[in-house]
Amino acid sequence: MGNPFSSARSVVSDAAKNIGEEVETILLMKKLAEFKGMKKQRDIQLATAIARTRDIVHWMGGFFTLMISANAFKTAVLRTGPITISHFPFLAVPTVFAFQLDMAYGTKMERIYNETKTILKKEKHWFNEPMVLPPTMERAYRKLMDTQNAKLKALGREPEKDWAIFDDIVEAEILDHSYPLTRTLAYGHYGVLFGEADEDSPQQKNANNP
Repeated sequence: MGNPFSSARSVVSDAAKNIGEEVETILLMKKLAEFKGMKKQRDIQLATAIARTRDIVHWMGGFFTLMISANAFKTAVLRTGPITISHFPFLAVPTVFAFQLDMAYGTKMERIYNETKTILKKEKHWFNEPMVLPPTMERAYRKLMDTQNAKLKALGREPEKDWAIFDDIVEAEILDHSYPLTRTLAYGHYGVLFGEADEDSPQQKNANNP
């Protein structure tokens, strides 16, 4: 006959362990919810910055078009010579005024908002991709996603897409988001660092024969 106290201690120990794991999972789920909110806020800020920059680029393009058209009209029609620096304020000031007028009374903010949504939903940018999290958080993440998607399904809505991954970022993925010059230098001169250098390249020979 076994010791009842030993059996009871084993049951209590297992229960305490399960409770500890559940508490840890709940805390991780809370932290994951914070990460998700931080990612969403960051994505919106970056997309808004891109949308605002595009609006400025459009206005700059319009200003340059105005300059070229005015210069062509002044030279070809009025025959008074090209535009000089003294004419610049007469073109720049009305353009800046129109830019501010569009912000104050126009639809600039609505256009920026719609552009921001397009960037977030339809365009491919690094911040639109799932964020990388430690593998130790994957179990809590799956439980959080299952809970969220179950609630969405009960409401008749589409399940939420994964917003996190738990794989390490490889060097090739980092280079994919780098400037072309950075990629060229990395593959051409420092390819040995990424394990992709040519066997016959001087860098690889130096690495093989120190």
